[in-house]
Amino acid sequence: MKITIGSKKTKFLSDKMFGLFFEDINYGADGGLYAEMIENRQFNFRRGYIGKLPKSFEWEYACGYGWQKFTEAESCQMSFIEGNALCEKNPHYMNFTVLAEEGAFTNKAYDGVCMKAGENYKLLLWIRNPSYKGKLTLVCQSAEGDVEAVRADVCVKESDGWQKVEATVKAEKTIKDGTFIIYQEKGSVDYGYVSLMPCNAVAGVFRKDLFDMLNAMRPGFLRFPGGCIVEGAVLSNRYNWKDTVGLPWERRWNWSRWAVHDFYMGQPGTKPIYTPYYNQSYGIGFYEYFLISELMGAKPLPVLSVGIACQFQSEELVPIDSPEFDEYVQSALDLIEFANGDVNTKWGKLRAEMGHPDSFNLEYIGIGNEQWETERVDFFDRYRAFEKAIHAKYPEIELCGSAGPDVTSDRYPRGWNFYREECPKNPKFTAAVDEHYYMPPEWFYEHIHMYDDFPRDIPVFAGEYAAHCEKKQNNWKAGLAEASFMTGLERNGDVIRFASVAPLFARKNYFQWIPDFIWFDGDTVMGTPGYYVQQMYGVYTGNAAVEHSADGLEERMYTAVSCDDENYYVKLINSTEKETSIDSILIEGNSISLADAKVMQMSGESLDTENVLGGETPVKLEQKKAGNEVHIPALSCTVLVIKRV
Repeated sequence: MKITIGSKKTKFLSDKMFGLFFEDINYGADGGLYAEMIENRQFNFRRGYIGKLPKSFEWEYACGYGWQKFTEAESCQMSFIEGNALCEKNPHYMNFTVLAEEGAFTNKAYDGVCMKAGENYKLLLWIRNPSYKGKLTLVCQSAEGDVEAVRADVCVKESDGWQKVEATVKAEKTIKDGTFIIYQEKGSVDYGYVSLMPCNAVAGVFRKDLFDMLNAMRPGFLRFPGGCIVEGAVLSNRYNWKDTVGLPWERRWNWSRWAVHDFYMGQPGTKPIYTPYYNQSYGIGFYEYFLISELMGAKPLPVLSVGIACQFQSEELVPIDSPEFDEYVQSALDLIEFANGDVNTKWGKLRAEMGHPDSFNLEYIGIGNEQWETERVDFFDRYRAFEKAIHAKYPEIELCGSAGPDVTSDRYPRGWNFYREECPKNPKFTAAVDEHYYMPPEWFYEHIHMYDDFPRDIPVFAGEYAAHCEKKQNNWKAGLAEASFMTGLERNGDVIRFASVAPLFARKNYFQWIPDFIWFDGDTVMGTPGYYVQQMYGVYTGNAAVEHSADGLEERMYTAVSCDDENYYVKLINSTEKETSIDSILIEGNSISLADAKVMQMSGESLDTENVLGGETPVKLEQKKAGNEVHIPALSCTVLVIKRV
């Protein structure tokens, strides 16, 4: 095969085009990216459930979820009390009274605590003990009780009010899925907050191995916090960013919209993994989303509710002419002030108090998630109201609209027609339109040229997409289809403003949706084939598409060529079962030596190759020098990095 690269840069490509979509689904935040190891650390868990009426959802407190006595029941008493708690927003605390010389309690901690020998961990307690004169002892041991990673005494003092107690402990042994225990001497202690965090958490917040997986993708942007979680199953559990800022123990807990999902994306014949106790502690809130975006060099792209609950599950909304709707609009204005405002403003001051006096440089906001117009739902008027208010005060902020939940129904053209009618009257009306597609792999091959002749008047935000095989496997068949489709996204970077796959994370035994791109448990993480595809595009895409041709390219083989100031990036996706090779590359009429090119390559032995958590890498990954020719295996993705001269 001969590839000829011309001198013409055909299209500008944003270095922020390929990014990440993060939603707190599949325990992606609590129990996942948030490094907190304790479950229900503030005794305010709620159980969500489907109500008796159609499309109704309710909740009740489950304050004791995850907590139980570790010692004999007769020697101690455990109770969960409402009122006079550490924080009014979270009104419960736990009282533990030991009647004998010593008693203990334990926490479920998802599947148990995982610790590595030599690593440090921080215990943080908020306790109240007006007459207690003893000590507390932290023990973390293997599930069988035969290995102790940590045993440490924690000194406390008598106090009528809440006191914060902190201790840093070092794990002497490695344990997986171990037991977290607090031993207490005789007496009574109130516990308002119990936290255990690894000291290597990035910025004191993010689980390091999961953060590293995200950072390795070199994302250009981060869309957050969802997803359907933005809307809520009902409006009472929609994502309100103001509940997620301030000190961690002062953030209002919420139950998750994914606790009451009424469908399951698992393999046919398997039982759904219902998670009624799925909660949001907001340990990762909007401040942390802005922070992780900054740490990764990604643009923050928050998505806000427009006062409509999830249209798939609910009929609840606030009237557009109500004071309640005005609060949603004001919340968007306050968010911009929180992200960008001077430290002398109300919300800018809070950001500074949280540790970030400088602006987060917010540029984009998404208005609504997967919203669409119906006879009852007036989404278009809501978008107009947000746009008018935001641009009246912050004309520099760019807005992303929604084209609905799919690209196959009449909701899709109706959405696009709305923006195309408005933008000629107001060029700032929208910066990009968010469209979503979860489709079979074959659909992606059929739509590789989807954007070649797409109108260039308004940019596209491919906000959620993924190839779904029949049984929703995380396999190479899906990854290869996505890689092939993305050559079309790269080729049309003049109209594709942003692109992100979904969902991102899934915790083993705690998921509501598959496929997902990164799987993990308490101490293990693995990227799927699709993850490595996204990483390839994030790392090896330039800032301009370059004209090129490929002699010998067969059907189901796809190319994309881009460049930056230093390199050319030549991608070849071979979705056939035939091997081939690149034996010649001409750049601007000059033959180059392949021996100087770097080659990154991933391949799978079959399309069924998929993720097995804790097993081998699901696809073969290689980095090498090209040599005299570049061998292209069957079912593979190849990138050549060629220095510009």
